[in-house]
Amino acid sequence: MIGIRRQAPQAVRQDRPAAPAAPSARREPAWSGPLTTPIAARVPPRCRRPLVALIKAIHTAIFFSIAGLIVLFTWDGVRGRLRRRTVAAAVVALAESAVYASNNQVCPLSPLAEELGAESGSVTDIFLPDWLSRRIPVISGSVLIVGLVLNLRTWRNRP
Repeated sequence: MIGIRRQAPQAVRQDRPAAPAAPSARREPAWSGPLTTPIAARVPPRCRRPLVALIKAIHTAIFFSIAGLIVLFTWDGVRGRLRRRTVAAAVVALAESAVYASNNQVCPLSPLAEELGAESGSVTDIFLPDWLSRRIPVISGSVLIVGLVLNLRTWRNRP
């Protein structure tokens, strides 16, 4: 064959330790795994698939609710209107962020979905396109921080 040169295999040097393997992209939950194991163990095999679909639906509803609250919170900051609903939205969004962060950035529903047979219980288990669902923490976290800055500015400048 023209243009292809075969190279002799190179000997592996034994005097250097092998490079460590790349860390797994999958995160292990800090506290929700042990809580979901007994729940998943009680579910009969015939009910697991429909239950995974139900968990995905609930997860999607929770996601859209919290995303809506983050948008509402940020929008009130853009408008410079600090209201009770702004505070309520901030409390829910920050509580959800604290739960997510305290569980090693794993949604508490993820281990349950995985133990019931879902391929992935991560944020990609909701009914959204994969390219979007992988970026949810970065997008929602950024919008929440912008909302915090805008609402703190509004609070500081009130009469």
